[in-house]
Amino acid sequence: MSIHQRRTLLLPFATFLLSRAPRPVASIDADQVRAHCVNAFELAFPKQQWTTENDLRAFTANVSTDRKADTFFACPLGGGPGSELSDFTGGDLLEWFLEMFNPNVLQYTESIISEVSVVNNVCSMDKLFFASLGKCHVHAMSRLMIEVDEDGKLVRWWDHYDQEDLNQKMGVCNLQLEGSDEL
Repeated sequence: MSIHQRRTLLLPFATFLLSRAPRPVASIDADQVRAHCVNAFELAFPKQQWTTENDLRAFTANVSTDRKADTFFACPLGGGPGSELSDFTGGDLLEWFLEMFNPNVLQYTESIISEVSVVNNVCSMDKLFFASLGKCHVHAMSRLMIEVDEDGKLVRWWDHYDQEDLNQKMGVCNLQLEGSDEL
């Protein structure tokens, strides 16, 4: 599915989510919101390096405590049980990452690959997930929306990607690794 097709599918759903989301009146401008979103993203996924547990600790320490009841995290959005958290703390989110995407087990990173759009306190962007399993490499593109509070703390994270496609690619890598005795 192309990025244009994903955007076309996500726009009505994103509009619905944003219209239902309680959020305070924004007291910061779009450039500040954009900077906060990029900073939140880069805490977990520093440029040109693999994500580490310390990066995830810094990222999850940046979860809004003032708006804990509003917090929501989806990776992937609509991915079923275990893919979404709500009303969580930074510790809850760190535990989720260490279970689902533990950097001590899987080498991975993510990069923003589009302009970062801003509406109120919400940013949206295209991103690329890249993982390395031995000599096998996997990538997946997705659309990410991030909401931050006025202090730049993470409130909501909606990541939309094709989970079936990523699972299939990871499965192929695992089979290749088993066949080459790298496990």
